[in-house]
Amino acid sequence: MKKRYLKKNVMLTVAIIVLIIIAQPELWSLIVGGIIVIAGELIRVWATGHLKRNQEVTTSGPYAYLRDPLYLGRLFLLIGFCIMAGRYGLFLLPVGLCVFAYSYMPRKYKKEMARLERHFGGEYTQYASYCRSLIPRLKPYARAENRKWSASLFWRENREQYFILIVASIFVAIMFRAG
Repeated sequence: MKKRYLKKNVMLTVAIIVLIIIAQPELWSLIVGGIIVIAGELIRVWATGHLKRNQEVTTSGPYAYLRDPLYLGRLFLLIGFCIMAGRYGLFLLPVGLCVFAYSYMPRKYKKEMARLERHFGGEYTQYASYCRSLIPRLKPYARAENRKWSASLFWRENREQYFILIVASIFVAIMFRAG
């Protein structure tokens, strides 16, 4: 299991390095891609300030509208970074989207859904039957909790600040390629 996890992280790291190396950003690609990257990270920040992993079926914040806001944020990051990288990054975008749609999401979905159903039973099943994975509903889940965003959940529990550092590093690396 750890060997497989390490292999996937190495592949992701190589893909990011390749994207940075081939990047030929232009002003338009930096602006459009940058906006999408920022939107993706804002979704993740919003989500991690609500997420209580393994403690409850989280239904507050973005979880009231969709089941997987962290994955949606990652999808935005993937799209945004490929656009930021310019024309060659755009060539990689279909590959990245295929990996996301046909490898990453099904694997995560199967593993996480099974774990949450085992852990929370019918409560999760009912929530999952209403909230879609990546496409938000306009009307929140009827049993959504009305809890405010928590810096403690964001910082201590979910440690999103480390992910933000990685995102910021990639962002800056692509911007420096603009020369």
